[in-house]
Amino acid sequence: MNIAVAADGKSLESQVSERFELCSYMLIVNMDDLTVNAINKDELLGTSLEENLAQKVLEYNCEAVITGNINLTAFNILTDAYVTRYYGAGHSVKDALELSEKQLLKLIKEECKSNHHH
Repeated sequence: MNIAVAADGKSLESQVSERFELCSYMLIVNMDDLTVNAINKDELLGTSLEENLAQKVLEYNCEAVITGNINLTAFNILTDAYVTRYYGAGHSVKDALELSEKQLLKLIKEECKSNHHH
C-alpha cells in the first residue's frame, strides 16, 4: 500500500509540509517496506501545481495523503478519488506515518479556507 506525504524534504526524517501546494517533495511511501519515491515539486510542470500534485497521488494509487492544510482544488481531486486525507503538519514524515497507522492523525474533512484553519 502506498501513502503520499507532502514534505519539506525527500527523506523520512523530513517535516510534513504546512500546506499541500507548498511542499518541496511529494513522497510516495510503500508501507510494506518503507521505500520512498521522492517527486520534486519543481519537476511538475503545468498551470495548476495543486492539481498536478493531487494527480501524482492518484497515479501512484495512494490510499491516503498526509499533509498540512489543503486547498479546494486538490481537496476535491483527492476526495473524488476516495483518497483519505490526514493532517500531519508538525511531525516528521516517519512519525506521521506511524501515527496514521495507529489512526492518531486528524482526518482533513474540508478544504482550507484560511491559513488558520485545520
